[in-house]
Amino acid sequence: MNGIDKTNPIPLYLQLANWMEKQIQENNFPVGSKIPSEAELSEKFDVNRNTLRHAIEILVRKGLLEKRKGIGTFVMGKHSLHPIHQLGRMTSFIDDFDLDKVEIEDRTLSKDVIEACSDLAAKLMIEPGERVIVIERIRIADKIPFVLEKQYYRYDDFSALLDIEIKGSMYRILTEELGADLHHSIQTIRAINPSREIAEKLKIKKTVPCILLESLAYTRENICIEVLQSYYRGDRYVFKVEAGQYRREMSSKVFK
Repeated sequence: MNGIDKTNPIPLYLQLANWMEKQIQENNFPVGSKIPSEAELSEKFDVNRNTLRHAIEILVRKGLLEKRKGIGTFVMGKHSLHPIHQLGRMTSFIDDFDLDKVEIEDRTLSKDVIEACSDLAAKLMIEPGERVIVIERIRIADKIPFVLEKQYYRYDDFSALLDIEIKGSMYRILTEELGADLHHSIQTIRAINPSREIAEKLKIKKTVPCILLESLAYTRENICIEVLQSYYRGDRYVFKVEAGQYRREMSSKVFK
């Protein structure tokens, strides 16, 4: 049997996707290797190329395959990653993964000093036009970009960030290396359509939705020291929040 059954009610593209995923997990298609061409697979399974492309696209969305224009399709990982981000407490990207199973990588795209616009100045509690450090990073797991981060800090308080290698948890760097008082944060979350720039950096199509999480981190004295804008891939990320106890009296209210 070649891996698909045309008498099976399960669509052929799903059977093909399942077969290819099994080949990857059993290391018949090793990570980093190029899978057989569309022509070879179409002939092997006697299916048209549209069916095959649909199957490949499923595994691309799962992060198992990557299509490289003019070169072919390559195996990116053996297992599909769907990290869970915990809302309601201050966590870092690395907290979303099992580090025993996943290779985490940070890539700093830029460090700049800018003048704060009125909106950013209000959030950081400074005057418009004051200098602000902006750091842009890509957070990567098993060679797959998951999150694009833009982090903003007061220049006068955190100019040392320009000389520090930014790796791993920024919260650790702020507290352990710079002595910052991180007490709590306020987070807002919404769905967005990514711009071309964001889509290119996350290596996704513009049709893939993203989750924008903005976090404002405060000291015990309620002074905002960080504005963090994180663009999460909506096709890969799950968000989780623990709710408080159900309040029965709220359900009994009558609104007039």
